[in-house]
Amino acid sequence: MDIPLELSFHNVEPSDALKASVAAHVQKLEQFHDNIIGCRVVIEMPHKSQKASGNPPDVHIVVRVPGKEIVVSREYNHGGHKKAATDAYAVLDEAFLVAQKQLKDYRRVSHGDVKHKAPAAQSTEI
Repeated sequence: MDIPLELSFHNVEPSDALKASVAAHVQKLEQFHDNIIGCRVVIEMPHKSQKASGNPPDVHIVVRVPGKEIVVSREYNHGGHKKAATDAYAVLDEAFLVAQKQLKDYRRVSHGDVKHKAPAAQSTEI
């Protein structure tokens, strides 16, 4: 990466284990695209709650590659439906899996590895 990893925590106590997990995920992303310019990760707790387990963190990832910014957000659903992952590590894993998929897709498109549908043959009946 040209720009070092930017990692921010909002309303979440930063831990060395969480930082190491993010760094490992970013290192894994670099295997899927050889020219990542930079990566920014924000882990935040949108609401301070007395029950830590009932309030999963939001994770936002921005991966910059030449010609594109890949943005992934895994946010707590405020409509009463909780997402499946309830701890920071599980939400982080989900977010980086989505970022990895988008990065792979972008690399395939940018290298021309995507198959295009052939135009439908037109009949010339008179």
